[in-house]
This record gives sequence, C-alpha cells and structure tokens, in this order.
Amino acid sequence: MKKVLWLLVLSFPFLLQAQFLHEAPVGVALFNNATLLPPGSFTAVFNQPIHPGISVSYEFGWKKKEYSKWFQDASLGFFNHRYAYKAILLVSKAGYRRNLGHLSMEASVHAGYMHMILNTDRLVKNDDGTYEAKKGFGRPQFVTGAGLGLGYNIGDRELGRRIFLTYDVRLQMPFVKSYVPILPNGIVALGYQFRID
Repeated sequence: MKKVLWLLVLSFPFLLQAQFLHEAPVGVALFNNATLLPPGSFTAVFNQPIHPGISVSYEFGWKKKEYSKWFQDASLGFFNHRYAYKAILLVSKAGYRRNLGHLSMEASVHAGYMHMILNTDRLVKNDDGTYEAKKGFGRPQFVTGAGLGLGYNIGDRELGRRIFLTYDVRLQMPFVKSYVPILPNGIVALGYQFRID
C-alpha cells in the first residue's frame, strides 16, 4: 500500500494539465510542524525536534485587483512526525492577499485530508484476550485551520515570482478519540512561488 501512496505523490505533477499551469503560480515550500497551540507552536518549530515536510501547491485567483487578490490553492504535501507517524496531506487554502509594493501580506483558512502512516506497530486485541502487533494501512484524518503570511515579490508582480513565509494553525481530527480527539498543530513554511513558462 505504501507503494501506491508514493506513486500517487510522485505522479501529482503529471496529473495536472500543462496548459493549466501557465495560468497561475505553482508554489514549493519546506515546513516544520509542531504539535502545540499558539503561540507556543510558533516558537516550538525552532526549538523542538524537527518534524520536516514539503508541499507543492497550485494557486488560482478568484478576484484580482491592482493591489489585492482573493485566492485559493490546492496543495499536496508530505511530512514526518519524528516519533509517531508520516503523513500525506491534500489541502485547499482560501484567502486574501494585499500587496504593498514588493511586499505582500495574507490571511487564509484551509481544510483538507491527511493520511497518517504510523511509524510503530499498533496492538490489536484478539478474541482470547491476547494482543497482536499489526501495521495496518494508516489512519484518515480531517484537517482544518487558518494562517497568516508574508511575501516578497521578485521583480514585477505579474511575473508571479514570490518568496513567502507562512504560519498556519491546524487542527487534526479525530486523533485519538478517547485521549486527544483534536490535535493542534503549528506549521511554519518557507517557500517559493513561480509560474511555469
């Protein structure tokens, strides 16, 4: 089953139509994930164990003006929570971006699907009362949240080249129904957005 998931992740760029990619920017970001509520989750990404990730996104605009843009994106990502699990993410983000010269600020909300692949075996109770270790396929999760971001346009804004830094607060559910049903996450991402020409 892992092979199927990796095949899906690696084939994502080929599933998009090439003509589609010329119309709006693609983003690539590296991020770190911390499992805390804000503001602790913002500082924790710098001083806790690294839980690294990468995402690729395609952004399209709903309404664009000279200095602002209502946007939405679709992203595919992967991250490794050091001791617990690996995760594949499929998330859509909707927001508003305001340009101030070369600088930009944005606010967004997002929702999506996360598939956890556990790093450890799970124990399953048998009918006779004994436990047996099993790997399993992983666990589906719903994720939702909001975020803030800063960006810097490289050259003309119309070229779509931009460096960005975002901070997202994400809720992951259901995590462990009897213990922590909703797990808060803080994600700091640094990325580059560009058009494929």
